[in-house]
Amino acid sequence: MQYSDYFTGRNWTTMPVDDNNNADPDLLAEEKALERAGRLHWFHWLVLAFSLVLTLSVWQYSSRQLQEKMDNRFTQQGEQIAALVKERLQKYEDALWSGVAAIHSHGGDISFADWQTFAEALHIGEKYPGINGIGVIHQVAPQQRQQYLALQRTERPDFQIHPSHDQNVLLPISYIIPVKGNAAAVGLDVAHENNRLTAALKSRDSATAQITGPIILVQDSQKKPGFLFYAPYYSGPATSVEERREAFSGLVYAPFVVEKLMRGTLQKSRRNIHFRILDQQQTLYDESADSENKSYQPRLSGRHTLSLYGRDWVLETWESKAFWADFSESQPQLILICGIVLDIMLLSLFLLLSRAQRRSLSFAKRMVARATKRTDELRDTVKLLERSNQELEQFAFIASHDLQEPLRSVSNFSGMLKESLADNEKEHVRSAVFFISEATNRMQNLLTGLMDYSRISQEIEWESIDCDDVVDGVLADLSELIREKNAKVVVSPLPVIVAGRSQLRQLFQNLIANALKFSREDSTCKIEIAAKQSSSNWTFSIRDNGIGISPENFERIFFIFRRLHRNEEIPGSGIGLSSCRKITTLFGGDIWLDSTVGEGSCFYFTIPKAINKGA
Repeated sequence: MQYSDYFTGRNWTTMPVDDNNNADPDLLAEEKALERAGRLHWFHWLVLAFSLVLTLSVWQYSSRQLQEKMDNRFTQQGEQIAALVKERLQKYEDALWSGVAAIHSHGGDISFADWQTFAEALHIGEKYPGINGIGVIHQVAPQQRQQYLALQRTERPDFQIHPSHDQNVLLPISYIIPVKGNAAAVGLDVAHENNRLTAALKSRDSATAQITGPIILVQDSQKKPGFLFYAPYYSGPATSVEERREAFSGLVYAPFVVEKLMRGTLQKSRRNIHFRILDQQQTLYDESADSENKSYQPRLSGRHTLSLYGRDWVLETWESKAFWADFSESQPQLILICGIVLDIMLLSLFLLLSRAQRRSLSFAKRMVARATKRTDELRDTVKLLERSNQELEQFAFIASHDLQEPLRSVSNFSGMLKESLADNEKEHVRSAVFFISEATNRMQNLLTGLMDYSRISQEIEWESIDCDDVVDGVLADLSELIREKNAKVVVSPLPVIVAGRSQLRQLFQNLIANALKFSREDSTCKIEIAAKQSSSNWTFSIRDNGIGISPENFERIFFIFRRLHRNEEIPGSGIGLSSCRKITTLFGGDIWLDSTVGEGSCFYFTIPKAINKGA
């Protein structure tokens, strides 16, 4: 496989190899898998297709939800208009029946003055907006015409029945309150016109309230569509049609101009849809005639049938411009656009990741080529370093061993010289000989410690070791020092671990000896040895109540030949703790301490549970 070095531009040919420079089939297979991963696969396209389908589904669902919400709102408002119209007419019906009750309370007939008093008590203008008035229609037989006129003219001399017609019944409007605005209706015979007469007779025969078909009220100068609302009253029992016709006395009625009624019933401020009312294809009321609605093209329409007092009104509805203010039609489009943009971004991300994967693999190959080129050089360097370390350790061991002999000679001769000196020799000569002897002893101790330190790096013989046995042996070796310090050593149960026996023994011995050596003179020396386990390590602790160590020296004491006290104060070589760190490092663990000056120290070290025995 050939490719260019990223830094030098040179071409390299290499392939994955193992530690022995042989082609590794597993690495080759993994390399091919990474190359395949750098391309778009079917599952990428599946994710994109699913995302697109999900986007379209959400868009359609949102559109349907919005449409349903608009339809429901539109239908609800149309039904609300129909309900309000019914409710209003029911309220007017109650007013008519109250008029019937008033007539019955006056013995079956009522005078103009009494009717005026009743009508004014209703407060029509305030409680019944849209109504033109409320009046009484009497049934007058043709032979009673003159008698009826004479009675009415007692209070209104100019009263006339009009217009003339060929029906065999007279149904003149006797009273209507308020008179102002309704003067043209006084004396009008409703039998002269078919719509008025048909509803009146139907109300008589059914004993129910009825409304007429579309008419033009004589008192309406604008000639707008209107209707009359009737409620019959009788002079006697009226349980059958025949009895009703026999006992029929007249009607309480109310005239309406539909436009005026609608303005009083349904103010535009309460709704945001428009409507028209039809009676047998004849328009009673139409809001599309308003100048503000002429140019608007509605998108929604509805139709409701109202069965009202013998008539079937058709309510046609459509939305106003204000209707759309409560709906955001852009939401589904925004969802669709955002979904498509996200799909495009997802595709771009896949392409970028694929490209980045290919570039990363190419870069890795270039780096492997450079690393491969230098691997042999590094291996040679490592071998030279290992050989140098071995030679240095051998030199340290040999040097410390060979220096023992001249030191012993110096020590022996200084001892002989000290014995041969007479008591009368000069004091400074005896002091010099003493210092030579002491220095020789310290040098021998240092060389012994250095020899022990150099032996630590020798190959470890891994074996299963009972730490209790090792500590017992160390305590036996230190028994004289323990008695001298009058120390109390408490050993908790210790585990069986895998380690090097000689190194582990030296580790415990150095730490326990230090605890004894640095004890306080003002208190009994106490040493506690324990261990606890975690998921991966055994952690050992050796705690004492000695002189303690200040925090700034926690790291310094682990360097070789670094001592915190002069040899005259506390003897030692300065190699013990550095040996402990070297041993724990060889075991794959760590060593640290926690200490307070004047209160004591606790040294911790860890040994892994799973030790690589080939290390």
